[in-house]
Amino acid sequence: MNIMKKKLFSLITLLAVNVTVFADFDARREVIKLMENAGMEKYLKLPVTISALSSGVLSIADEGLFAIQHELLTPEIAAEPNIVIAEGVAIDPSADKLVIVTHGWLDKGEKSWPNKMADAVAARVEPNEWVCAAYDWKGGSVVFTSVQAAEYARDIAGLRLAAAVLKLDKPFKHIHLIAHSAGSWAIHAAAKRIAEVRPDTSFHLTFFDAYVPDKWDPNELGHIFADEQKQTNQYWADHYYTKDITWKVTEYDLKFAHNVDISGIDPLIKEHEFPYRWYKATITGAYDRWDEKNETVVVRFGDIDYGFARAHESGTENWTQSRKLELHNTAVKIFK
Repeated sequence: MNIMKKKLFSLITLLAVNVTVFADFDARREVIKLMENAGMEKYLKLPVTISALSSGVLSIADEGLFAIQHELLTPEIAAEPNIVIAEGVAIDPSADKLVIVTHGWLDKGEKSWPNKMADAVAARVEPNEWVCAAYDWKGGSVVFTSVQAAEYARDIAGLRLAAAVLKLDKPFKHIHLIAHSAGSWAIHAAAKRIAEVRPDTSFHLTFFDAYVPDKWDPNELGHIFADEQKQTNQYWADHYYTKDITWKVTEYDLKFAHNVDISGIDPLIKEHEFPYRWYKATITGAYDRWDEKNETVVVRFGDIDYGFARAHESGTENWTQSRKLELHNTAVKIFK
C-alpha cells in the first residue's frame, strides 16, 4: 500500500469508528462508498484463511479488522466471511477429533504461544485421529480496550472460526477449543454455532483467565446447547485462573466449567498470562520461559492431575474421569 493509500486508510478507519458511534446506517454506507471508490474494497471483504504449517498444524487466520468489520460493516454482515483454504491443506480421512488454540486481547496466534501449544499437542496425539490448529484474530484483538476485544471475539471472531471449521467439511465427533482471556468469548461463540449445525458433536472448552467485561453475564460462557440434555451429555469445560492484576474480571468460578485456581503455583508474580504457560508445561513437562525453566510443573490436587491430563487428547480414560468432575464448583486450589 503506497503512502497516499495508507493515509486514506487511516482516515477511513477513524471515520468508521466515529460513524458507528454517532451516526446511522446511511453514514456508514457513505464511508463504504468512499472505500469502494478508492479501490479499497478488499478491506470490506477480508477473509478467513486456512493454511498448513510445516509442523502439520493448521493455521486459521481471521484477516478482519475491528474498525472495519465490527464497527463499519457490523457483525450481522462481517460474521459470515469468505473462507480461503490454501493448497496443501489435507486432513487425514480417519481424523475425527479437532483441537484449536487461540489468544486474547493485545495478542496474536501467528508465530506465538497458540501455535506453540498446538504444536505441543500435535506431538502427543495420533495424527490419524486428531487435527490440531491455532486461530489468529489479531485484527480484532489488538484494539484500544479489552471490552472491544471481547466484543469482536463474541460477535465476529468466534463465528468466523466456526465458519472455517464447517468449511473443512469434516464432521468432527469431538472438538476441544482452548482460549485465553477475551478469547474465551470466541471459543464460546464458535462452539455454539457449530453445535447448531452439527448437534451430535461433543465439546471440551478450556478457558485460561476467562475475561468477563463489566455487566456481561459470566453464566453465558460455555452454555453451548439449547437442549439441556445435550449440554449435560456432550459438553465439559475447565477454567484455570490466577488472582492477578486483572482482579475479579478474570477470576469467576464459571457456571459451565470446572474451576481451578492456580495462583498458588505461579512461581513469580501472579500473572494474567501464567495459565497458558502452565498448561503448555503440563503438555511438555517443562516451562519454556527462562525464569521458569527450573520450576517444577505442579498439576495435582488430591488424586486428580489437572491441565492437559484432563483433555481427551491425553486418553479416553482421562477424558472419562474429567466428565465426572462437577461444573460450577468453588474453585479447586492447587498449591506447590
